[in-house]
Amino acid sequence: MSRRRLLWIVMLVLPLVLGMGSRSNDSPEKIPAPMKKFRASFIDQMDVLTQCTNVSIDGETYLQGKRGEGNYTIGFDRIASVVLHLSGGKLIGVVKLRDGTSLELILNGSQKAYGFTGYGTFQIRLQDLKKMTIGGKG
Repeated sequence: MSRRRLLWIVMLVLPLVLGMGSRSNDSPEKIPAPMKKFRASFIDQMDVLTQCTNVSIDGETYLQGKRGEGNYTIGFDRIASVVLHLSGGKLIGVVKLRDGTSLELILNGSQKAYGFTGYGTFQIRLQDLKKMTIGGKG
């Protein structure tokens, strides 16, 4: 194999090899920074409580779900808590609003909640949560 041909192969393969590790968006140090700041407490399926600041769901400060044929979007400023459970293969979120009313939404369990704790970053899939309590802005 000629030196020139080997050089071309290396030049073509090198960018692919160097870029392999940078395709993941799950870096523990990098979490989405929401425009609005909210605090929240999360309880996971193992009953572990985690309190966070700068909370978001996939970088946004609202909960999105389906009810019947409609799609709903509810801002964190209106939500007091969400209790989550699986039913018939669907993730159901019972959303309690600050005005005392509540409604059930079918949520996307693969979405992630993010936040900062006193000791680092936090991320968890919605399907791994039991409860999320929004504490307000802060």
